[in-house]
Amino acid sequence: MKRRIAGASLVVATLGAVAVLWPAPSPLAAPETVHLAAALQDYRPAGEFRQGTRVIDAPPLQQTASAFDIMKYHVTEADYALCVAEDACPALPSKGRKDFAQTGVNFTDATAYASWLSARTGQSWRLPTDAEWLRAAAERGSEDGFSAEANGTDPSRRWIAAYLREVELRGEADLDAHPIGNFGVNTAGVANMAGNIWEWTETCFQNGTLSPDGAAILTQSDYCGVRAVQGKHRAFVIDFIRDARSGGCAAGVPPDYLGFRLVRDSIG
Repeated sequence: MKRRIAGASLVVATLGAVAVLWPAPSPLAAPETVHLAAALQDYRPAGEFRQGTRVIDAPPLQQTASAFDIMKYHVTEADYALCVAEDACPALPSKGRKDFAQTGVNFTDATAYASWLSARTGQSWRLPTDAEWLRAAAERGSEDGFSAEANGTDPSRRWIAAYLREVELRGEADLDAHPIGNFGVNTAGVANMAGNIWEWTETCFQNGTLSPDGAAILTQSDYCGVRAVQGKHRAFVIDFIRDARSGGCAAGVPPDYLGFRLVRDSIG
């Protein structure tokens, strides 16, 4: 139970007949962020879309993107340890490195940290959407659409294109841990985008159907047991998985590592 006494927020616990008073935790400083202004964005929805019985790319749709602030760096082992210490996040493997990203994180771990950080800073933090992550990635975001030929009437063309892309991506694995600034800053000012740490988004895997010309989405439904993760390429991972390389990557080449950064709606 919390009481405000003499202008200070105090936590009151009763131990037998003795009342023990502890000061509430002081507010936590917000992490360093990069501001993304409102803009129009071409965005290809994340998931599997069909035209009749054929799987083809969803069309890129232009949408109005709101302004938001995104963490410049990943949530680090030191950041996450503060949440664990207050029993607000589950403990995860860590070497106690202040300047290394916390990896081995699942979707629930990341959202627990977002709730804790929101309470401790008095601001509203959350995972980015897939579209927001791509905006923040700027030139480092990857386009996962296939060629017109691979989206044509011969399904073998798409299978071959998907196979060749997977072979290429699997050859780029980087399983070494690196400090949070190792991959540099992109043109938007965000660090380590599309390095060897894939980042959870709040976007659910989507199933949909397209119009006969493929230019419009007719139906769309979310499956939220699987979320989009973003890095050097987009993948889809079951929400309780902490290491997609050991299994649990529902679609796409498994990420090297799973970590996260958060966004908040712009506060000015």
